[in-house]
Amino acid sequence: MKSPKKNLNHIAIIMDGNRTWSKKNSLSIKEGHKAGVKTAKKVVKYTIDKGIKNITLFALSNENLTRPKLELKNLFEIFFYSFAEEKNFLYENKIKVKFIGDLNKLPKKLKENAGFLESSTKKNKNLNLFIALNYGGKQDIRQAVLKASKEKVNKGNFEKFMYSKDLPEVDLLIRTGGFKRLSNFVIWQISYAELYFTNVLWPNFNKSSFSKSIDWYDSLDRKFGKS
Repeated sequence: MKSPKKNLNHIAIIMDGNRTWSKKNSLSIKEGHKAGVKTAKKVVKYTIDKGIKNITLFALSNENLTRPKLELKNLFEIFFYSFAEEKNFLYENKIKVKFIGDLNKLPKKLKENAGFLESSTKKNKNLNLFIALNYGGKQDIRQAVLKASKEKVNKGNFEKFMYSKDLPEVDLLIRTGGFKRLSNFVIWQISYAELYFTNVLWPNFNKSSFSKSIDWYDSLDRKFGKS
């Protein structure tokens, strides 16, 4: 897989369409989320193959916690087992995992599993994989302001109070599933991101879909507000 022609350091993805995909295939929502996890693993590998160093996946927003209890239970279960099952994949590909969001509101076992993945992969340097769990951009900024109000803050150090403090600026934001909105995702880091929207449902997002998004990015003349 060819590397991007232009500098592409960080991709962020809103992985939308699992539930629609499950309905179209007469499957349960749980099966849709399982298929979405499989796609996420493939896309992480595509990212490595392209030589891109950072990727952020929007796994669960804080608004998603209002979904039906059974769906959340199934989601947490899928996250827990996928985190446990993919350890070898992470180690073999030298992937460093970092979670962003308010993990304190998640089930204890899931939070502990996330913490273990962070600590056990922290020395890996091939790819930085950021996973947004119980995350919202407004929430992130709001809680950072509350923390910062107790200290001396300047333009250079505000970010240290954010859940997403380790995220580089996003170059390319991809949203699958057909909707054209940001859904409160890493709004601090996408000031100059290029926004790519596709009708492809997340479980159907494959190597060809990924390459099309990179080709589109390569075709742009990025000016960052300059003439």
